[in-house]
Amino acid sequence: MGYIAALILAAAVTQASDGSFRLEHRLYVPSSLGSLSYDDGSAFWLSWSGKYRGVWFNTADFLASGPWPADNSEYWFYHHSSYPWDTSSFYSELYNGDSSGPAALLDQTSVTATHYAAVYANYASPIICEEQFWAVVNTVMSSGGWPSILGDSTYTADHSFFTDDYIVWVPWGLGDFLIRSNGGGSLTCATWAEIKTLFD
Repeated sequence: MGYIAALILAAAVTQASDGSFRLEHRLYVPSSLGSLSYDDGSAFWLSWSGKYRGVWFNTADFLASGPWPADNSEYWFYHHSSYPWDTSSFYSELYNGDSSGPAALLDQTSVTATHYAAVYANYASPIICEEQFWAVVNTVMSSGGWPSILGDSTYTADHSFFTDDYIVWVPWGLGDFLIRSNGGGSLTCATWAEIKTLFD
């Protein structure tokens, strides 16, 4: 095994034991039209790493560069009996910001998570995000990062991050969180999820 592969494997094992758990079976997660997502439509992990977990979106990745009109943010959670939640409540947050982290808060909505089902933070009217923006799960109502978010197992680039201090955002590194932005923008090519399946 090469040096870089060993480092990636060591990081994955460390992370798996520190706030992430691999599911016994891959779970199918349906997607909707008009959705920006980096996940591949399946879930293999659940994670409670960090008080804050988010996905950084760049509309240029979807050949829809420019502002994005977000109708809602979509989240997928999983309540595993071995890792019980102390609360189902969280804040869904939407920010403008580049890959270094969220910058300007656009919306904060209190949402209740459910087990293995789409959960939405709906906006009264579309929120116009910049070309680069973040959808974040804020779990400050929990004592341990609950509810736990689902993630796929197809890592291709850093888009899913977590943090405890909101300053240093750490790449999750196991795949992508199932956090999506649904809106009125039109995608002009294959989605990132379709591209990712080529690497799976």
